[in-house]
Amino acid sequence: MCVVGQGLAHADIAGAASGSAAPVVTNRPSSGPITLVRLVVRHCEGCTIGVQRGLTNEPATTILPAQPDYWNGPTTKVRRGLAILAIPTAYSAGSSFTLSAPWEGNTEGVTNIVLGGVGSVGRTFTANQAQARQRATACWAGTVASSTTIHVSVTRRTMPGQGNKPAVFAIAWASPSVAVVGRLSPTTHGLLGNQDMYFC
Repeated sequence: MCVVGQGLAHADIAGAASGSAAPVVTNRPSSGPITLVRLVVRHCEGCTIGVQRGLTNEPATTILPAQPDYWNGPTTKVRRGLAILAIPTAYSAGSSFTLSAPWEGNTEGVTNIVLGGVGSVGRTFTANQAQARQRATACWAGTVASSTTIHVSVTRRTMPGQGNKPAVFAIAWASPSVAVVGRLSPTTHGLLGNQDMYFC
C-alpha cells in the first residue's frame, strides 16, 4: 500500500450520521459553521468512511487555517449508497477521507479516497482509469458551503498485503474529481492510503 504516516489509523469517534439521526462532530470548535458532506458511494455498501485533517510541516503548510494540524473527525457507515459527515467548515481545507470495507484483507493500513490529481477538476474516471493513475492526492481543497456532495466509486484489487501475502484492497476515488490542495503522491494501482493519517 502507498502510505503516508505511521501507526494504524483510529479516528476519535463519538457519533455518526445516517438515516434520520442528527450528525455529530467530535473534536470541533465550540462555535462556527458546519458543513454537511454527502458522499454518494458506489459498490461499497456497509463500508465505513471517516474524515481526518493532518497538515505537514515539511515544508510548512500553506493550507489555512494552519490549526488544527492533527484532527480525527467522525466516521459513518455507507447505507443505501450514502454516507453523511458533519465537519467544521474551517477544517475542510486539508481534510482527507478514509474508507474501510468489510471485505478487505490484511492491508496493513487504511484506504484514502483519491479526490483528484493531474488534470482539471470535474473529470470522471472508470475503474480502469482510476487504477492507471500514478500520482494523485487525498487532500481536499475544502469548501465554505453549508453542504456539498462528493461522488465516490470503489473497486476491489488483490495485491500484496501484510507479510507480502495476497490481500483484497479497496481502491476508492472521487468521480467527478474535486478541487484538491498540496502535493501529489505516488499511488499503487490508483490506491492511496495511510498507517496513521494522510498528511497534506
